[in-house]
This record gives sequence, C-alpha cells and structure tokens, in this order.
Amino acid sequence: MINRLKSINWYRLNRSLHRDFGYFCIGFVLIYAISGIAVNHRDDWNPNFYVARDTIATPQVNWDTVNDNVLIQQVLEQVDGQFEVKASYWQSPSQFKVFLENDGNLSLNLSQNTIVFERIKARPVFQAFNRLHLNETHKSWIIVSDIFAGLLIFLALSALFMVKGKYSPWRKKSLWIIAGFVIPGVYIFI
Repeated sequence: MINRLKSINWYRLNRSLHRDFGYFCIGFVLIYAISGIAVNHRDDWNPNFYVARDTIATPQVNWDTVNDNVLIQQVLEQVDGQFEVKASYWQSPSQFKVFLENDGNLSLNLSQNTIVFERIKARPVFQAFNRLHLNETHKSWIIVSDIFAGLLIFLALSALFMVKGKYSPWRKKSLWIIAGFVIPGVYIFI
C-alpha cells in the first residue's frame, strides 16, 4: 500500500483533479457570477421582475366620474380583460388608478383619453439564478452549494501546486496571491 502511494505522480493527479473539478464548476461559477452581479446592482434595477407598460388610446368615452365602481368597469372593458380589482383611487381630478390582484395596475388619464396598463413580469433566468444564489430554494441546495464551496477551496489550493519552477506562485507570482487577500481585507476594514 505504501509503495503504491509512493508510485503515484501527485503533480499529475493534482493537475487532473484540478482540471476535471474546474470543468464541473464552470456552470456553477457562471450562475453565481451572473446572479452576483444582478444582486449587487438591485438598487439600480430589479433583477427578478420588470414592469411591462402599455398605453391604450381610448375613444371618446363618456366616463362615469361620479361612481367609482362603474368607472372601474368602464376601464376594464377598454383593456379587454377579466381582472380582479384590489383597490382604486383618484390620483388627481383627471387621473384614476385601479390596482389589480395580479400585481398590475391601470391608470386612466381623462385629459388625454389614455389608459396606461402596467404589469409586473418575471425575469425567469435571473429569477432562477438569484434564487439559487440567495439560497431561496430547497434545503437540499445547501448541501449542493456547500460541496461547490468545497470544490472552490480545492481549486484555489490545488492551483498553488499546478506550476513548478520560476513560474510557480511561490516566487514573483505570490504577489497575485497576496493581492487576492489584501483587496477583500481592505474592504472588510474600511
């Protein structure tokens, strides 16, 4: 057994494992990187949803501005839909807003004879990636993501032994390793 361990080319084994685990991790890395960028910029945009906005020109309709329930029915007739109404209110004397149960709303502008129909729609790819990244899926994903984290640790450490000689990370290239620790450290302590 000991002779067998001595006969293993550890350098070649390290390279093979590093390569194969690296191939396996490509999909994980891309998903986490894409969703990481999306989540980092959630103050600038919503990576999970977007608002689809359609403007509908209405003909000269005799809008009933006295009875809100009748007005709601008139607005719904213009958008040709069967929607459940959550609430409504007058934004101004010429603008009436209807909130729908399906996360949409209708804004009637009496002065311009238009209805703006806003619907919240999912961004399916980003939403799926972000659910994985933020661990909002099944509890079993914790095990998968922990294995992935372990593989990343292996890839980082095995990379230290990939190259021998003057190009190894133990000489001038060690500055890259030091920078990889210093940059996050600066942001931690600032």
